[in-house]
Amino acid sequence: MAAPGQTKPDSLSWACLPAEIRGLILQAIARQKHPGWASLASVCREWQSVFEHANFDKLKLRVSRLDDFSRIASPQRRHMIRHICLDVELPRYTCDDCARRLSTWDDTSPVVSDAVWKLFSILSAWEPAGGLALELNAYSPSDRDHWFKDIHLSTDDVEEDEDSNTPLDAWRTEPRCHDPDHGWFRGRRAVEPPRSAVMRLFRPIILRFQKPLPQVRAVTRFLLRRQFRRCVCPSDISLLLDSLVRVERMVYESWGLSGPSGKQVRQQAVAFMVRDGLPGTLKSLTIFEDSYELYNRFPRRLSDIHWLNLFPDGLQLGATFAFRSRNLQHLSISFLINAEELFRHCQPAWNWPHMQSLALTSDVLDQEERRRRRISLLLRRAGRMAQRMPKLHTFVLWNGGRGHACAFIYRVDKDGVAITWRATWRLALAEDPLVIREWRLAAARLRFTERFTELQIKQQRIFRDISSHGDAIYRLKLPCQVIEPASLWQIRREGHRPAR
Repeated sequence: MAAPGQTKPDSLSWACLPAEIRGLILQAIARQKHPGWASLASVCREWQSVFEHANFDKLKLRVSRLDDFSRIASPQRRHMIRHICLDVELPRYTCDDCARRLSTWDDTSPVVSDAVWKLFSILSAWEPAGGLALELNAYSPSDRDHWFKDIHLSTDDVEEDEDSNTPLDAWRTEPRCHDPDHGWFRGRRAVEPPRSAVMRLFRPIILRFQKPLPQVRAVTRFLLRRQFRRCVCPSDISLLLDSLVRVERMVYESWGLSGPSGKQVRQQAVAFMVRDGLPGTLKSLTIFEDSYELYNRFPRRLSDIHWLNLFPDGLQLGATFAFRSRNLQHLSISFLINAEELFRHCQPAWNWPHMQSLALTSDVLDQEERRRRRISLLLRRAGRMAQRMPKLHTFVLWNGGRGHACAFIYRVDKDGVAITWRATWRLALAEDPLVIREWRLAAARLRFTERFTELQIKQQRIFRDISSHGDAIYRLKLPCQVIEPASLWQIRREGHRPAR
């Protein structure tokens, strides 16, 4: 307060704030992305340096804007762009169309192929400058208009508060829909979608180009997220990777086909891509397979995608991953294959000199008492594998679904070396000396530290409801990323089923 007789001090002005404080305030505004926030870049040079960078950090491109992209992304602005997402909007369809049986191949494939060709042609002129991520997505707005009102087609939303206690009922479909013709009654799905509707949502897209794709040197990260529900044949993904000559990281979130034949199809296809399509520059690979069965909503006999004859017989996915993993630094495979399938094909003489983090799933991880011996054998085998990975600082073996979640975590950090069992059910690690022995040997063979002599053993219980495999990942708080944050946001909301 001003003393009697003193004049009231002037109000604190923006210019009086230290430059660091002003920068923090502007960055906070940019992160909130309120309507019209991008126009703040025109206020002054100081604001432009913050808001223009935020505006160009991630660009979502529609096909209609590709002709203007070269002008918008001028050479002076390219260094600001860290992520490009090509959103291909497919033609709308009517209610009559959504129930009509379709041929196997999608007549919208040329729309996607032309868009990819145009974008690659533009990016081929860019020089490498730091890291640039390229993401592809394709969808029809009608996908949400008919049977699938609860799915997310294109979003970057993530859960900001990791300890959020937001009621799950807040996630119900908005607006509260009532569409009996498409199985929705007062905001809830009451009737399963017909086979024809499901097959339309997941129809294959075949990429066909009149000439080889031009080489792109600027892109270092490539993403196909689960929201890209139209199936892209892995051999076509290999065509894209052939042109992305400097890719170091790849995220592939696929959808599994139902039934034994569908599983064989996708495993043959992915094995072909992993064996012949992954570039030699790749250092990090994250694969996450979502599945109809995980939601228990879709018909089970959906294996209509005839890729099987496109690939040579005898390709084994576990053997292919085992061989290619030897040159990677980071590998995460969720649900596509079990960890034991990968371990089975690792030769005794092999080493993984670059591997720093490894995350795998296994159906063996189950709370049934009869599986405890198999779990012990699996953890011992994993420990022996880790002993041949001298730079390994993070290993995760996990499983999760509606009603359950568990993870075995080996972690090396500034606090030491620890193995942790984090789950909705208890597994007495400390009472299994054979498991402890293998992981002590793994810790003892670390190249990059000699100061850790004691292996810590931790037991952590999860006392929360698990509504889906997305909830399982969220509550497990895994020390490595097994799925893109926005994809996890989608899974948790799509997998939530409100109480009736």
